[in-house]
Amino acid sequence: MKNKKILIPLILILLAVIIVGIIIYPTKKEPEVIKIGAILPLTGPGAIFAQYIKEGLDLATEKINTTSSIPISIIYEDSKNQPKEGISAYEKLASTEKVPVVIAALSSVAKALAPLAERKKIVQIYIAVAIPNITDGKYTFRIYPQAHGMAGVMARYNATHLKAKTSAVVYINDDFGRISFEEYTKEFKAHGGKIVFAESYELQQTDFRSLIAKLKNVQPPPDVIYLSGYGLSYGVFVKQLKELGVKSQLTADMTLGLPNTLEQVGNAAEGAYFVDGKISPDFINIFKQKYGKEPTSYSGYAYDIVNILAKIIKEEKKITPEVIAQGLLKIRDYPGAMGSITIQTDGDSNLEFVVKQIKNGRTVLVWEK
Repeated sequence: MKNKKILIPLILILLAVIIVGIIIYPTKKEPEVIKIGAILPLTGPGAIFAQYIKEGLDLATEKINTTSSIPISIIYEDSKNQPKEGISAYEKLASTEKVPVVIAALSSVAKALAPLAERKKIVQIYIAVAIPNITDGKYTFRIYPQAHGMAGVMARYNATHLKAKTSAVVYINDDFGRISFEEYTKEFKAHGGKIVFAESYELQQTDFRSLIAKLKNVQPPPDVIYLSGYGLSYGVFVKQLKELGVKSQLTADMTLGLPNTLEQVGNAAEGAYFVDGKISPDFINIFKQKYGKEPTSYSGYAYDIVNILAKIIKEEKKITPEVIAQGLLKIRDYPGAMGSITIQTDGDSNLEFVVKQIKNGRTVLVWEK
């Protein structure tokens, strides 16, 4: 009984000490991790694009998490470049992960996801998406060239620098390809040029001989050919164009300059021109230190997206989709990996472009805006 009388006061004193300690020396609270969703074609024909994009996203995240007090986590989902898969991934990110922002890649998936942005009130930022009017909503943004940015720049270069009067256009048969064809045609005609041949191809196509035979029947031969698309079929066309002796100058979108494309086509693309984003030397060095290779524009745009989001997160006390959307609209002349970036009031971006040429198997800068 005596022991109990002694024990109870001791327990009370111990509890008092613990409470005072908690008040004076509170337990350090771990910072809240900001989740960012990313819907990429991790498998399937678009997987190479996912690899390039993921490298940029991961590099930026690693840098931010070693220097910032607000950690970022990217949650990846696989769209397989299929709209239905993309929607399923988006629903998971929205309901389970409660992400305030989703990065989405490739036009067909973005087109399916865009209407959900307003419904779910979650910001969507597009990369490798070139179709127009995709950023019409309050929560939809793009930090990547739209079709006019790529196809339009190449059309102007062909007409004004290569002095082309006639052009053929070969484009992939999907939303991206069709819009690229329309934008290239509009811009080339605006500069006095004439489209003398146009034909689409399929993503899995492996034989272009009949298409190229029709192209060779165009007389006189077109001054230039503009190629737009992606996937293994893209490289197959370039190789068969060379094998069948087509002499027209080949020009293309940024897919031509990707490492896997250059490896696939070998010397078949020698002398060809292609449009690309303006990659900063600093980013090239950072990327090479991490991955031991040259970056692609896809990696650069992905890197910029994460860093722009980190800038907004750092400047704002509360992170909501509305705050992120408002923060994106404030981005002006941001010095990114891909040059100066300004987000316009319609959610699209002003970006900088260059034209490169393939010489001795390497890409060489020949023009910048």
